[in-house]
Amino acid sequence: MAYRVLMALVAVMLSESCAPAIHVRPRIDPVLYPEPRQNAITFWGHACAYIDVGGVGIVTDPVFAGSYGLVHRRQIPAPPSEAYDRAQVVLLSHAHHDHLDFGTLARFSPRTAVLCPAPAARYLKERGIRARVMRPGSEYRFAGGTITAVAAHHPGGRLSMKARSDGRALGYVIRTDSVRIFYSGDTEYFPELAAIGLKYAPDIVLLNVNRHLHSKDALHAVKDLRAPLVVPMHFGAYSGSNARLGRKWRAELVRALGPIVAPLEVGAALPIPHLKPENTAVQGDTASCFAR
Repeated sequence: MAYRVLMALVAVMLSESCAPAIHVRPRIDPVLYPEPRQNAITFWGHACAYIDVGGVGIVTDPVFAGSYGLVHRRQIPAPPSEAYDRAQVVLLSHAHHDHLDFGTLARFSPRTAVLCPAPAARYLKERGIRARVMRPGSEYRFAGGTITAVAAHHPGGRLSMKARSDGRALGYVIRTDSVRIFYSGDTEYFPELAAIGLKYAPDIVLLNVNRHLHSKDALHAVKDLRAPLVVPMHFGAYSGSNARLGRKWRAELVRALGPIVAPLEVGAALPIPHLKPENTAVQGDTASCFAR
């Protein structure tokens, strides 16, 4: 019995984001990643989006390594440095290997502000990377707007597997005079999402659909957040079950919610600000951002 339990744990470690990273140099492809457009959200694969609000570049959970864990290999090229040289802020939701990569962060300018929860900040400090510790309610101001950290229900440590909602993992709300964007991080469904929706009333939700937030829970999350537009993420860059399930659950969201779901492919951009999804068109290789 103990042997079977041990083997099950090993299998999880091999397949999930908490496994140690193996660094493989990724291919670089500037064609796949055009220069980020102003006032747009560009999907860079997995949990990474480049958000330009009024010329301020904000990047969520960038991981461009050739692999993470023992089995997850990058399936698309990494963006060239020119694609994110303008980034002024990096938002890290937690310390799992598919959301925090030291080599990737080292490629950003030293002037780029890195915001993250306390466990992630400790790992970064060990590598000589400066970061600003954020807790639920913490705010960071940039030219033209504010970023507020909110709780997420997810493990926060590098190898931890126990989900908590105590600030060890975070989501972020980006607010300007014209738009409010919520990045969920890797949260599971939990009641606080309704409070986030009520308090911040996001116009756009970047929602990581994965093992932690499957399609049925994602539907509940969208309802609680009251968002007129949802961009599903957490797939599209690495091999493994997260990629397969993410696309499957994204398709289910499109079927269930129709035009409020923007299924971006890697490299595609969604212009902002916008308050009416039907007036929004995707820039990139996808023909339309909405399922009709």
